[in-house]
Amino acid sequence: MNSTHLWWPPPSSPAILLSRITNPFSVQNEHASSSWTPLLLAALAAYAVLCRALRHRREHAMRRAFGFTDRASLARMTADEAQRIMYYIQMYEIPSFHVLSLQFGLFKTYGVESISKLLLGTGNLTDPIKSRKRYEDTAVLIAEFALHPPSSPRALRAIARMNYLHRIYQKRGQISNEDLLYTLSVFVTEPRRFARLYEWRALNDFEVCAYGVFWKSMGDAMGISYEELTGEREGRGWRDGLEFVEDITRWAKDYEVRKMRPSTVAAKPARALLPLITYWVPWFAKGFAEECVCVLMGDRVREAFMLPEPGISAAAIVYTALVVRRFVLKHLCLPRIFKANRLRDPDPATGRMHLSYPYGNYPFYMKPTFWNRWGPEAWVVWLAGGKLPGDDPEEFMPQGYTVADIGPRDKANQGLEEMQEDVEELMRAGRGGCPFI
Repeated sequence: MNSTHLWWPPPSSPAILLSRITNPFSVQNEHASSSWTPLLLAALAAYAVLCRALRHRREHAMRRAFGFTDRASLARMTADEAQRIMYYIQMYEIPSFHVLSLQFGLFKTYGVESISKLLLGTGNLTDPIKSRKRYEDTAVLIAEFALHPPSSPRALRAIARMNYLHRIYQKRGQISNEDLLYTLSVFVTEPRRFARLYEWRALNDFEVCAYGVFWKSMGDAMGISYEELTGEREGRGWRDGLEFVEDITRWAKDYEVRKMRPSTVAAKPARALLPLITYWVPWFAKGFAEECVCVLMGDRVREAFMLPEPGISAAAIVYTALVVRRFVLKHLCLPRIFKANRLRDPDPATGRMHLSYPYGNYPFYMKPTFWNRWGPEAWVVWLAGGKLPGDDPEEFMPQGYTVADIGPRDKANQGLEEMQEDVEELMRAGRGGCPFI
């Protein structure tokens, strides 16, 4: 006989009766908890299905809204339509990694020695003070013409400002057409690559086409020659943005093989940029964080910068985090309903523009409002030793910016006549149409 039965009270014993009187719901609770489990699992599964369906529903709705139902229809996509599609992607679909892809894309261009040599010559990237403004200004300028319609005043002024700053170095022979074409190519290829590898979904064909259409029109506005590309060299051009993307992607890969090699020149701007990327990482983890950055940049770029190969632990953590993030976004997060827009409308009184939050680590062009200086995020920044809006006003310009302020401080408000001529020429060219017609 089991020894437990010698002392364990039978069902009718006073001990059992007493336990049921003092805790009458114990048995029911066990049954209740087990009965709720299938319901909770079913609710979780239904929520995951809902999240996925709503996310892809927005993607399909965008295609229907523009009427791009097949490959033939992509040939009529205009720059205005392409910008609106890109705006949707940047604001709602993949806002964080879209910005990250462009940041890494620009970082990638520094692996070309001729581009790095120019940056070293200006000191705008390696100087610890100048590099702060250059980083922010580059992001602001790109956002100004990418987040506004191609024929809008804000986009035209931003393009004119960029052209003015580039021409200074083009006239000196310090920027080649190949350098500009390769820089243009990373804006076409990197968002697509980042979305495919790291985001909750890859870009579809009409979205990729939009990038081709928009950046082809931007290259036209910058006066870039496409003679290096197959379509231009053979005199047939491109039938749509997709074909342009395929062509410039092939050329960029070949260009990287030829030009992106280990270089002490390229290593200097890379060493200057890594502290900007790992700015908010605690000192004891910065070395490991730099390894994680090297994982994302890939072997060719890393070798051009002469950076050490990252360890297996860094690669494992980075890719695991990206896989988990992708799963959570796709299956457990509802679509974004608020725009992730840093740009704000001009101040009616001054005409100056502000940022909602910066692209870099410093509060450039941010209003020192009560919330910006005393809100929860401000306390976190202050505790981490960062700068707040209103600190060092001579450097961070809390009064906001005009397009003429963008660029090196010694070029502020210069080239206004040249910029106006460029704006008028761009208006005559009809910026919003299809660049392949």
